[in-house]
Amino acid sequence: MSLRTRLTLLFALFAALPMAAAMVPLSRALSEALAQEYAARLEQATQAVEGEVRRLGAEAAAAARELARSPEAGELAREWSDGLLEPADASARGPDWMAARGLDALALVEPRGRVVTSGHLPGRAGDVDPGLRDLLSSGPAGRPATRLLAVATPAGVEDLPFATAWEPLAGRPGLRAVAGVALGSRLAERAAALTGGEVAVRLGSGREVAVAGSRGDAPGRLARLLGAPPPQGRTLRLPAQGEPVAVIELALPSGGLGRALSTAALAFLAALLGGVLAASLVGHLVARRITRPLDALRAGAAAVGQGELSARVEVPASGEVGELVAGFNAMTGELARVTARAAAAERVAAWREVARRLAHEVKNPLTPVAMSVETLREAWTRRSPEFPAIFDEGTRAIGEEVRRLTRIVDEFGRFARLPQPELRPVGGGDLLSAFLALYPEGPPGIELRREVEPALPAVQVDPDQILQVLHNLLRNAFEAVGRRGTVSVRARATPAELWVEVADDGPGIAPADRAHLFEPYFTTKEAGTGLGLAISERIVREHAGRIEVESEPGKGTTFRVRLPRIEQ
Repeated sequence: MSLRTRLTLLFALFAALPMAAAMVPLSRALSEALAQEYAARLEQATQAVEGEVRRLGAEAAAAARELARSPEAGELAREWSDGLLEPADASARGPDWMAARGLDALALVEPRGRVVTSGHLPGRAGDVDPGLRDLLSSGPAGRPATRLLAVATPAGVEDLPFATAWEPLAGRPGLRAVAGVALGSRLAERAAALTGGEVAVRLGSGREVAVAGSRGDAPGRLARLLGAPPPQGRTLRLPAQGEPVAVIELALPSGGLGRALSTAALAFLAALLGGVLAASLVGHLVARRITRPLDALRAGAAAVGQGELSARVEVPASGEVGELVAGFNAMTGELARVTARAAAAERVAAWREVARRLAHEVKNPLTPVAMSVETLREAWTRRSPEFPAIFDEGTRAIGEEVRRLTRIVDEFGRFARLPQPELRPVGGGDLLSAFLALYPEGPPGIELRREVEPALPAVQVDPDQILQVLHNLLRNAFEAVGRRGTVSVRARATPAELWVEVADDGPGIAPADRAHLFEPYFTTKEAGTGLGLAISERIVREHAGRIEVESEPGKGTTFRVRLPRIEQ
């Protein structure tokens, strides 16, 4: 943090302390009021869920009473007692009656639980249903009760919770009409809509039957610090006494209370901010007057660090700070002069090294040329009968070495006279398309893979020079894998750069050679001039980019060209 910022904050702190001290008791009182309101809402939501369960039980009792008095149930009971009804016919009526009444469970059973017809489990007709038997023996007729009933589901026969009731058939006391409403998704969705929270129905064993609604957002960090209540819930046991058949879990969101508390706190903070603005402004003006020369010195030092060695600080200052400014300006002037001399000496040394390597490369072909000439002169002097063959072999050797010398000189000319790049915006996709269009497939035996991301960013480049670099890297990769292998061209974008990689699975490069790859006239190939990678590295560097190499002997090599993308 800068000195100016610290001074400004110090002024603001002295103005803010009195108002901030008043915030603590106010937030405590507000949080207590909101907690009481939340507790009342939770109690109302619990009563709403209990009322919904009672309503479903009353619905089941009314349905059982209506079924017990219905003509079709009486007719089936009469046919059943007279032995005129086939079991298959009886079992087919239950599903129709259940669907017509909108129930989830319906059955006609004998007092000991033997099923006459069942809508929720037709296959149990004629057998004893333990759940229905327990229902008939556990309570009086017409009283709603929560019970587990076996029902047919897509997953098979399962025990699920129901609000149930039973009634004896009118005039047929030997049969009972049972009706049930599932305590599942319909209950959960209805209760969630009434309470605005999350409602989950689970069996007594803990297995989830249905869940609906949302717990809502939890209070944020600010609201929790101010005392907002965390999300709370209630658990309803069904039935309330004894071993529960099912439980209903209600979770009521408290994010709204937290937002209300946060809004009040933010309003208070806004007032606090308005009160300290004047103090901050005064502090800023005072700090600016004190720190302006120091900021100028810091900016000058940063400019020197980025290579602007002639940077100067032009700001009025007096006393010790003025002496510091004058010393800084004197230092940068001397630094610029020393750096210029060092750069000139470095360039002379670099060209001396290039000249030495060029002389070495030129000297190598001259030796076989001289030997061939001596052999020809000796054969001619001796009038050797093999002179035609010696002449043919010698002139071919001289011609080959002359061509090699010509290639070395041409490559050196390209390296020395490489033109300045003519930069222009080029889409990354267009650049890669132009490059790969020249290589529809790899040479025989070599697989060429393309891994180019879509929507590559634009770069500021000379496309001809960058394409020259990519062609050189791809030709080197083809030569590295030999007659069989895989070469991959990959292109992707980072937040700051466009990356183009050329990778091969060839023999790789020895660690000792990697440090010299981009030096002029260094090569690992028998017929190489050692200038291809040096030219490529110079081109990429003049585009403000970098070229990198990763290699492991026996596993291949990857060259990566990194070009800065155009800022949007």
